[in-house]
Amino acid sequence: MGRDGVTWRMRLTLAAFLDRWESRVRRVGERIGYPQTWIRELADYLADPRLTLEEAWVRYALLRREARPRIKAIQTEAEALAFFRDCDYPLWRNVIHRRHTAWRRVLWTMKGSRGTLLELGCGTAPVSAYCAAYRPEWSYWLHDLDGPAKAYGCQRVREILFRAPISIPISGICTFTTMPLNLNGVRPWVVTALDVFEHLADPLTLAMDGLRALASEGYLHWNFVAASGNELNRATAIQRDATIRYIDAQLTRVWGNPDDHCVSRR
Repeated sequence: MGRDGVTWRMRLTLAAFLDRWESRVRRVGERIGYPQTWIRELADYLADPRLTLEEAWVRYALLRREARPRIKAIQTEAEALAFFRDCDYPLWRNVIHRRHTAWRRVLWTMKGSRGTLLELGCGTAPVSAYCAAYRPEWSYWLHDLDGPAKAYGCQRVREILFRAPISIPISGICTFTTMPLNLNGVRPWVVTALDVFEHLADPLTLAMDGLRALASEGYLHWNFVAASGNELNRATAIQRDATIRYIDAQLTRVWGNPDDHCVSRR
């Protein structure tokens, strides 16, 4: 291992520690009633300034209960597209479960004053929204199914270009069909595929397309959890090993493990 590799491992380990520490501190603050940025941001977006933390959790629980029968009933691509397009549950699920992550590991690999970040399976854009506050001169691309969650992500990251739709096959599992392999002539220097591979029917194809889009000397942040999950997370374990092997063969893993957060470099 070279000196550069050791340095990156140290930097990313520190970033991961700070991410997790901030997450724990914020959760403690939430329990004692400390004002949270995410609830104020959501309240502004919904034009509901009186929205409280307790109301947010209640709304999420009610939406989850309403969505479950509809999710189980999905049989066709049209039904799945309609669900993601019209249902607010994916938006609230993203907000509730992903609001605390600070994503310093991504930010610390965004070298240079300008570049492009591509967030695959963005949902409410937690990566781009965090990084844009520190790298406003960068370009940010969101890649996800059109619907309330992506709309909220685009509101958070205002200068977003809309590309690369997702389709839903008959099985009801999300799969990427096209990729912006060349983003207006600029290849992304940083690509994230976090908490997304396990949702897809064909994660290996997404990995191949994502790596083709990645610029020379660029960084890929990714994971592929082994757990099957539940609700909308319908893991495709068949391709897990092949996907991990492909990424490791094409890129050099500089930090992490697939169950949590890997950073690989071209």
